[in-house]
Amino acid sequence: MSTRKLVRIALFVAIMFIVTAFIAIPIGSFGYINLSDFLIMILAPSFDLLSLVLISALGTSLSDLFLGFSSYALFTFLIKGLEAFLIYQLLKRHFKPLLAFSLGAFWMLVGYGLSDIILTFNFKMFAASFMANFPQAFVCVILAVLLYKPFKKLEARYF
Repeated sequence: MSTRKLVRIALFVAIMFIVTAFIAIPIGSFGYINLSDFLIMILAPSFDLLSLVLISALGTSLSDLFLGFSSYALFTFLIKGLEAFLIYQLLKRHFKPLLAFSLGAFWMLVGYGLSDIILTFNFKMFAASFMANFPQAFVCVILAVLLYKPFKKLEARYF
């Protein structure tokens, strides 16, 4: 791996951390609403699969540790890494961005619902978690769909 590629990955892990940790709206014991999914969605065409998964998993799980949600850090690492994998693969297979982003966001909702069941041993937490994270998923999908084409133009020019 080249030094340039490592620096680029490290830079975007830091950006992912900042977007996730500092542009965050707390939602009680469930965590917080952030724009990490939006960033995963618009970065998908700009990186290779491994880089995108690393940026997504590391940046977001580090923000969980920083914000005091350490019980979620491993779950976040897996959920966001798999979300990035899914979105990347769907876009590569020429799915429409709206569908690819929506399926990625749906995985995030299911993943956190399952993690809340594991953390609380309460199956009722799935619905509460799903609904608490839905605004984040919705906002991130809408923003990503609106900004996907302009970002791709920037990406082609500067990346």
